Amino acid sequence: MLRLLALLAPALAASAFAAPRPVTPIAVDDPSWRLDSSSDGIRIYRGAVPGTGIVPLKAVMTLRGTIEEVSLVLEDIPRRREWISNFGRSVLLERPNDYDQTEYLRVSVPWPIVDRSALIRVRVTVSDDLARATIAGESVESSPVDTLPRLVRATVHASTFQMTQVGGNVEVVALVFIDPGGLIPKWIVNYFTCRVARSTLSGLRHQVGRRLYGPRQLMAMHRRMEAFRAFRERHAGTW
Repeated sequence: MLRLLALLAPALAASAFAAPRPVTPIAVDDPSWRLDSSSDGIRIYRGAVPGTGIVPLKAVMTLRGTIEEVSLVLEDIPRRREWISNFGRSVLLERPNDYDQTEYLRVSVPWPIVDRSALIRVRVTVSDDLARATIAGESVESSPVDTLPRLVRATVHASTFQMTQVGGNVEVVALVFIDPGGLIPKWIVNYFTCRVARSTLSGLRHQVGRRLYGPRQLMAMHRRMEAFRAFRERHAGTW
């Protein structure tokens, strides 16, 4: 359905090193989040996962539009380079249905750090009233159709991108938990974390504002959102 976890790609260059192991996400409303910066309608928060060294990130903003419009922007791989910072490459590897897919991401990072790659499985849920869509993504070890450069393999721990329709606006909350792999100096991590997240969300807002997609595309996306309820009922207990 939606290629939404490309928003996680910029953060691959913006997390502290930690040994790859499962990480329990911090809840959206957890009081441990610390506001790092707030400007231009975008709030960036930092968190901490004890014992991991990972620097989790929460980014919050409101933009004018609909979930369908935002989803179409995020799904449009050929145009991602127009608005995603540090975008390298994105390839859809597997897509068994409209709500589950595996994607290869390559993220360009500044010299002297080498580029990162990740294999991410994305699963989408839509509320019954269609007012909220949540995209959950995390790394998978491999894909039978992956023949792309491995580079330094980053690990995406359970991360989410949530969209909530409130009137004519969409409230976006992105939670990102990523270990970029390798040894990255902490000063580089700290420098890029908020800078890249802010520029990416700002780019998303601008891209949505361009209104690049017509009524047919918007209606098709809406119908895919409506169809999720029947899909969930058919896959009860596994979704």
